[in-house]
Amino acid sequence: MAEWDGAGERGLYHEEHQAERDRLSDAAHRGDWTGVLAAVEKWASLVNARRVGGRSGWAPLHQAAWHDAPIEVVERLLEAGAWRTLRSADGERPVDLATRLGRETLLPLLEPAPLHPVREVDLRAMQHFLHALIRVRTESFGVTAALVLPQVSVLTELSDPALGFTVPGMYGGFTIRLEEGQSGWHLAVQSHCRIVGYSGRTHHITPDGCALVESGW
Repeated sequence: MAEWDGAGERGLYHEEHQAERDRLSDAAHRGDWTGVLAAVEKWASLVNARRVGGRSGWAPLHQAAWHDAPIEVVERLLEAGAWRTLRSADGERPVDLATRLGRETLLPLLEPAPLHPVREVDLRAMQHFLHALIRVRTESFGVTAALVLPQVSVLTELSDPALGFTVPGMYGGFTIRLEEGQSGWHLAVQSHCRIVGYSGRTHHITPDGCALVESGW
């Protein structure tokens, strides 16, 4: 299962892991693709990592679009699992950056190709309810860390459309899965705190709202 990296402030990672993330972010910022690809090869989970505490919210694929990276670099990032639909803090996907900057050769590679086509309006609505649920649940467990909340659109790219979201300070977190039923697409969201007995809850989120379907597991 893919993992959403939601730490929004420094100091939440072990020192070694934070240093690896910083090296990757620095290399991507410079357009040092040898350094970027080496970091991703060592830590595959970093392919969609943003600079912790940064303002742009750019992942390596955004930086590749900005720098007009060689096609081979973009292809290797995509092969490593880079998300085409990931949006920056300003709401831009890599393809949006490439379009704005005239990176014509990169556009065919960066154009999203969802495996699970869901209307954008429905994705936005489900994300709204998901974020509300996460805020309520994390507040109930006393989480105070700044979080970068999951983007539902990335689920449409995944062959297994599920994300794990480990929340610092919650001693647990969320599993978010995109599912198609008779009435359309919905999110099945499980959340728990492993140090609180029977804290598990399962919610279903549709474009129309959020409903609790199971609790106490």
